[in-house]
Amino acid sequence: MLRSMTGYGRGEVEDKGVRVGAELRSVNNRYLEISPRLPRFLAALEGEVKRVIQGRLSRGRVLLNVTWDQVNGVSETVTLDEKVADRYFELLKDLKGRYDLKGDVDLRTFAQMPDLLKREAEDWKPAEAFALVKEALMIALEDLLEMRAREGAAIAEDLKQRIDRTVSHLQEIENQAPKRVEELKERLRSRLAELTPGGDHDETLLSREVVIYAERSDCTEECVRYRIHSENFNRYVDEGGAIGRKLNFLLQEMAREANTMAVKASDAEISGKVVLIKEELEKIREQVQNVE
Repeated sequence: MLRSMTGYGRGEVEDKGVRVGAELRSVNNRYLEISPRLPRFLAALEGEVKRVIQGRLSRGRVLLNVTWDQVNGVSETVTLDEKVADRYFELLKDLKGRYDLKGDVDLRTFAQMPDLLKREAEDWKPAEAFALVKEALMIALEDLLEMRAREGAAIAEDLKQRIDRTVSHLQEIENQAPKRVEELKERLRSRLAELTPGGDHDETLLSREVVIYAERSDCTEECVRYRIHSENFNRYVDEGGAIGRKLNFLLQEMAREANTMAVKASDAEISGKVVLIKEELEKIREQVQNVE
């Protein structure tokens, strides 16, 4: 199944007087980049949390926010981080003086500062805490993967339709190429007739020139390779998985074949069809940037 890199998931578990929440957001990224945000007393679990995510995702920028709340009247320790408070106060005073700002530093200002108050759950051992965090995280991952799969299915359908449109244009190019040779042959014959009113011209020479042109403008190899690439593209889309890089490579190869067709054919109608193919390939490329 093809998956998008964009998604959202949330998981929550409640046990032993605490409620643990895990919220995941993922967006496009070339590699897997994980940015976890955990309560301070759980900071030591960051590596374990990343490994859990790496086991389920392969690409995307993933933002994780873990919350830990006491429930059912269970007490927790809330303390003021005096060093952080002092630093905030000094910075705010410096800011006020530097830019000649009005207003005082009050309680409301401090209450909005992050990490000023420390909420601690000292009775929890890291292994016990991780078990709850992992449970919430796994629920969030399943939720995220389900959303990425739904988006991926829509993207897959769009990609295959667009690839099929480029193959239709390719068929038109293949149909036009033989006509182009015949048109050249008739044009050369007419020109020779003008230059030799008596009809005394070398038909063998004419045929030789036509053959040379046909060989130079023949796009058969490019068309065959393009079809193979398009078939592989659709096959990868059907297989799904982490195929974004494979699809990007095939798109580059298809664009290269299309460019070569336009150069070799030297024909306005064929060039027009190549432009249509490249327009679709560009739209496909934009979609593929969101594929895992």
